[in-house]
Amino acid sequence: MSTLIERTYYILKQAELTTTRQAFSRDYVGKNQNWFAYQTHMKRDFPLTAAIQCLHSLRLVRERDAAFDLVQLCALSEVEHLLLKHLNEEHWVAEVVA
Repeated sequence: MSTLIERTYYILKQAELTTTRQAFSRDYVGKNQNWFAYQTHMKRDFPLTAAIQCLHSLRLVRERDAAFDLVQLCALSEVEHLLLKHLNEEHWVAEVVA
C-alpha cells in the first residue's frame, strides 16, 4: 500500500503538475529536494506541517494559474480532498483556512 505522499505525488505527476519527486518536495511541500526520498525510505507519511504546506501550495497554484485543463483541475481537487481527509483523520484538523 502506498503512502499519501506517494499517492499525492503520483496524482500530480500524472496530471503534469510536477515533474520529479525533487520538484514535488521543493515546490509543493516547501522542503529540501530529498525530502520525498527520505520520507518514503523511512516509511513515513505526511507530517502535520508538511501536509498543511502542501495543501496551501495546491491552493496557491490553483489561484495563480487559470489555464488548467480538466484533468489538472480534477487532480488538484482530488489531492486537496485527500490531504484534508488525512489532516482530519490523523491530526484532528477540521479545516485549513488561508
